[in-house]
Amino acid sequence: APLAAQAHGEQTAVSRPSLATSIASSGSASPEMLQAAIPVMAITVGFFLVQTSMRTAGLLSIYFGVQTGLNIYMKAVLSEAWVSHEKHMKGIPGAFLITAMQQLVSFLMLVPCMLILWPTPWRYTPKPLTSRRAWCGVLGLSVTFALNIGLNNLCLSLLPMSINLMLRSCIPLATWLMQSFLSIILPGRVSADGSSLLEIALMLLGVFFAGLASVAKEEGAQKSDEASSIGLGLIVGGLSLVACSLYLIFAQWLGKDVKLNPLDMTLYMSVPAAVFLMPFIFYMPHPVGWKGHGAMTDFEVLKEVLGLSPNLLYLVALSGFFAVMYNTLQYTMVSE
Repeated sequence: APLAAQAHGEQTAVSRPSLATSIASSGSASPEMLQAAIPVMAITVGFFLVQTSMRTAGLLSIYFGVQTGLNIYMKAVLSEAWVSHEKHMKGIPGAFLITAMQQLVSFLMLVPCMLILWPTPWRYTPKPLTSRRAWCGVLGLSVTFALNIGLNNLCLSLLPMSINLMLRSCIPLATWLMQSFLSIILPGRVSADGSSLLEIALMLLGVFFAGLASVAKEEGAQKSDEASSIGLGLIVGGLSLVACSLYLIFAQWLGKDVKLNPLDMTLYMSVPAAVFLMPFIFYMPHPVGWKGHGAMTDFEVLKEVLGLSPNLLYLVALSGFFAVMYNTLQYTMVSE
């Protein structure tokens, strides 16, 4: 399948009622249950399909389920987990901090697993990077991945999840446009995408409707601060699309030319991506949505969370486990 058609897109609610409480109080499926059911069903169907001749459809279904579930989880961490009821502080608005922690957790998970498997017949040895081009490719992958996920997490903290998912649905078109552009300015190094006219038309149609929905949401914002947040969120989401398209191109090149497998890419990328995000964590203030707080850096957000609800950081660490599965699946799809 063409690279542009194999796109993304991104990432727990502690304050929401339990499923049992929701059923008991309403007598029917709650919104929380429906939100959880969609990714679970997609993943289940996908696992059945990959065992058949419809492997690509199965991978897409699993990818959709994992991405949607991760976005639901991250939206809850970024916007809904209570830091302090007394101070009306809800969510952990530290997008770049959370992204860096996810990558460090990924690295700390993979390295012990490699050491445990080393004396066994299932020893895993990453493919060595033997050329300057390979090292540059991994560096490019790390930077674009960090920007893609970091900006998407920031977008999730600024926009409703529905609008964020609409923006992420534009990734196939953004990737196709970026790949076509790079094939013109770098002939022979980046190959043009082989998307058909029907695929291009469907991508354009999807982007058109996503744009209409975003404009309608912004026009319907009643408060000026809500409209401002949506405007900033759309800009951040657009920048995330650019980073994501470059990231997918790097991932495809590393998989096909350098012959790195999904675990290799995740292992090599984790630490450089976290290091790249450090200046954003310490020096980039942004709106946080906490009552009585202005723009803050992610490091300042971290200090507040450590002082008020340090246990919430376990939710962030848990997202690193999900991120390993998501990244591995994404690289697998790009390589298909």
